[in-house]
Amino acid sequence: MIWDNRKSLSEIVINPGSRLRSNCYLCGNDGKKMVFLENLIPIVECHNCGHVYSTYLQKEHYDEYWGGDSKEYDLRWWDNAHREIYQDFCDQFLHSPNGRILDVGCGLGFFIRKIEQERPGWKAVGYEISEEAVRFAREKNHLTNVFSGVVQESDLPEESFDIITLWDVIEHIPNPQSLLEYLHSLLKPGGFIFIETPNFPLQLIKARLKVFLLGRNPKAHYLEAKDHINNYKEKTLTLLAKNCGFSDVTFTMLRPISFVSGNPSQLGVIAKKCIYYVSRFVHFISFKKWNINLTLFAVASKGGTRFEVKK
Repeated sequence: MIWDNRKSLSEIVINPGSRLRSNCYLCGNDGKKMVFLENLIPIVECHNCGHVYSTYLQKEHYDEYWGGDSKEYDLRWWDNAHREIYQDFCDQFLHSPNGRILDVGCGLGFFIRKIEQERPGWKAVGYEISEEAVRFAREKNHLTNVFSGVVQESDLPEESFDIITLWDVIEHIPNPQSLLEYLHSLLKPGGFIFIETPNFPLQLIKARLKVFLLGRNPKAHYLEAKDHINNYKEKTLTLLAKNCGFSDVTFTMLRPISFVSGNPSQLGVIAKKCIYYVSRFVHFISFKKWNINLTLFAVASKGGTRFEVKK
């Protein structure tokens, strides 16, 4: 192995010849420092731009997330637990009577279903790499505008959408620049892309607390090092969006998913919502400088007449 697991993080040296990612996904620089070690996979921070990424070599279009035909999806998580956050999105962004919205990485289609139920004047389209998830969306959620495949290979017309959403997608993609540049071309002038992703600085604190209080578990997934290939802060997500042509990036907050680590414990959900309200208060009194929410919600706009968003 390329490091001694008994050493501290500062003592571990990454071998550049190993089968690990050696350069930053965002700026290409190979200077880095380790910030966390998960199951012998270093998670590192770029010395140049500050981007944090897993060194695990994941393929660009990973299509095995949703499993095979025998997969039993936990609908308490994918449906019930997401209803409040999807409602918040509709209330904040979809007050216009009609428009077009594209959901990339739409999974089982529950967000698309919510749009059709709540905002029938909106035309919602979903793209998902997993054929199995799309089959569920069509057969169980009765959606006709959900398609399987890589969205960059679609024949969607340019400048045809007012809003594009990426719910828990961007962190899974090793090299997201080509995706965001393509999605930029699909937006109407003044449209925007909405990106939800974990807020890495807070997730790192949570992971380190778990290790400190419970010890290191070799089977634990503290930061999902094999799955969350890129880990974003406000600064680096803004840099990525602007590098891909977006003219303005702001951050908002929506209510959290009503589950804690896959467990619908009422106490856990209450604690999670308390953290959310404290985060909103801190965000407000700091004039949006301090974002201590566990999740980032970014709104990246395309130049042109601004698509109206409810404040």
